[in-house]
Order: sequence, then structure tokens, then C-alpha cells
Amino acid sequence: MPYRVEIPEGQEALVHILNHVGTEKLLDIRQRMFRTIYDAPETTLTAREREGMRIMGAARTNCPICAGMRLWRDWPGFAGGEIPEEFYQNAADCNYAWEGFTPRERLLIEFADRFERDIESINGDDALWERMHALLTEAEIGDTCLMLGCWVGTGRTLKALGIGSVCVVPPTPETLAALRNDQLSERAKLAPAQ
Repeated sequence: MPYRVEIPEGQEALVHILNHVGTEKLLDIRQRMFRTIYDAPETTLTAREREGMRIMGAARTNCPICAGMRLWRDWPGFAGGEIPEEFYQNAADCNYAWEGFTPRERLLIEFADRFERDIESINGDDALWERMHALLTEAEIGDTCLMLGCWVGTGRTLKALGIGSVCVVPPTPETLAALRNDQLSERAKLAPAQ
């Protein structure tokens, strides 16, 4: 698939699109949003719950870097310990019957799947919301929607601009550092928009 923006020679397309295509302030906000979502210091959603939701969309975007990333391994400070590859495969496949999921993980992967491909069905599904409220706090529901909004929006942006099967795999340490926005502090303050 062709890129729909110019990728400078010698630059990783994924890094360029995420960190250089757009105006400075909006790019800064995107970088800080990703850094905050992946670090997620205050959320009570577990590492496995977040990875289950993230990997499903990453696999659909078909970006080999995003789908190949394992935040427990590739994101310094991502808490929770090692997550088995079998977990990632079953989450990406939306295999709700897999016995390795907790009830919360299964529900969050289902919600993420529907959030991405069938958003119209979510609000009116009272049974879904009963399950959501039985297993998640209001703050966790909010965190889930914010994270999914970031991941789905970014995935669609990447697809629209040509990211797919052409990313360099495995990514270099420099590419991973740029994707993690390593230059940002965890709690950097944002100046108000002008």
C-alpha cells in the first residue's frame, strides 16, 4: 500500500508519521497521550487487560511493529511481568472461549472488538453494560474508552496514510525509543493551546 505522505529517505515510516506529520503542538499532545496511556500509572486496568485490548486493534491495523510489540518487554516501566504469547494470539483472534482469559480480560477484549468494528451496537446493549458495571469501576470504564479511542484513532490514521506490511521488522532500538517517546518525562506539563 502506498504512503500518502512523504517519508524522508532513511526514516522509519511509522516513526515519521507518528512524530512528524502534523503541527508541533498536536504532535506533542499525541506523543504525551501515548506516553501517558502506555505508562498508565494511575489506572487499575492490569497490564494484561490493556495489552489484550491493544493487540486486537494492532493486529487489525496490520502494522508488524505495533502487532509485534509486547509492552511488557518493549516499554520500560510497563508493569505486570511477562505475558505469554498464547495470550496475545487469543486476544488478537478475539477467541473468547480461551480458558486463559480472566472474565475481565474476556469482557475488555470483546468491548474493544465491538468498539472498533461495531460501535453502533454498544450503547443500546443493556446486557453488555450490566457486565461492564459488574466487573469494572466507572474510572476503569472511562480509562478503557480513552485508551481505545487513542488506539483505534491512531490505527485508522496509520492505515489511511499507508502503514501496513512495509514497516521494518524487527524495529531498531532507535525506532522503539522514538515510538515510546523516550525524550518525554512521564509528567511533563502541557502549555495551554494558543
